[in-house]
Amino acid sequence: MNPIARAQAAEPWLVAGIPRVASNGGSLRAAYLWRELAARTAAATSAAFGRRGSLSLATAIAAESRLWRRSLQVASTQLVPVPALMLLHGSVHARALDLHDHPRRQSEALGVMPSPARRRALDDLVDRNAGLFETLVVPTASFATLCDLPMQKALVISNGADTTTISPAPAPGRPVVAMVSGAAPGRGIELLVDAVAAVRGEVPDATLRLALTATGPASLAYLDEIRRRLAERSWVTISSVPYASLATFLGEAAVLAVPHPKSDYMDVACPVKLFDSMAAGRPVVVTPRFETARVVTSCNAGLVARSDHADDLAGVIARLLGDARLREELGANGRRCAVEQYDWWVLGGRLADALLTQPATAQFDRAQNASR
Repeated sequence: MNPIARAQAAEPWLVAGIPRVASNGGSLRAAYLWRELAARTAAATSAAFGRRGSLSLATAIAAESRLWRRSLQVASTQLVPVPALMLLHGSVHARALDLHDHPRRQSEALGVMPSPARRRALDDLVDRNAGLFETLVVPTASFATLCDLPMQKALVISNGADTTTISPAPAPGRPVVAMVSGAAPGRGIELLVDAVAAVRGEVPDATLRLALTATGPASLAYLDEIRRRLAERSWVTISSVPYASLATFLGEAAVLAVPHPKSDYMDVACPVKLFDSMAAGRPVVVTPRFETARVVTSCNAGLVARSDHADDLAGVIARLLGDARLREELGANGRRCAVEQYDWWVLGGRLADALLTQPATAQFDRAQNASR
């Protein structure tokens, strides 16, 4: 470890917002991506903020500050509530924030339109956090650009997969298409249903399995609604799949899908489910969104539909269902890419390296003196 890294690792750290249970993309990123930094710095950790965010963070900062009686480096895996931002001053350094979603832009992309007051509050929350933290950890550079984040602060660390938990299973003997998603409109669920319906004209025994997770009251209502709408389609099954069982669910599919609908926000998104699908050793079909198409193409891990029309998505699905050798080749490519480039341990190492070797504003002089 170089002198700057040694000096920074010696500083006490608090990594805030580590969930006790990881179940969806954001919580998986928080649980897995930051563990290497926490391990290298022997950091204290606090649970995800929830509704009592300010109190939770205040308690953790107070405990660590009293314990060490010197500067404290704070990293957060989620946006810090506005009242708690005042805690990050003086000897408490706002070092790094994982800004993997923009709450207002994401809501609008999913068809949830906040009130004008709510829009202003969400934008203010992002702006205040982005202005305070020294480093903004983002999943893609295009996300930072779309969200008007200060690029000089941006550190791009992709989403990834736990390639130990998610491992390949023997190829299934049935033409099963599967998708993992939060239960909400704007995720491409309806598009995939229509595409598989078209595929069944060519592959009559093709089925679709949806692992949908409800994330709140509106999500629960959507899940009930889509169950009712698809009740008569016996070739579609909807289930809730805990992360511990995800490898089994993915392994039972011949083809996995990430069919994001067209939007500026979905163009810059690169979700955890994409990398979990690749880790499962199955070919992935995606719509022509910028970031998901880039990963699938660069890894040669699947096929990109020509357009967002259901027939074009059906075309690439049918091609894969009809060619076992191609499925095997693309699935193996995806698995290799997930292990070598997108495993959480690999990504977490990059994050820790970056944060512990770039000088923090308040630490640079001390680190330089330590190196002499």
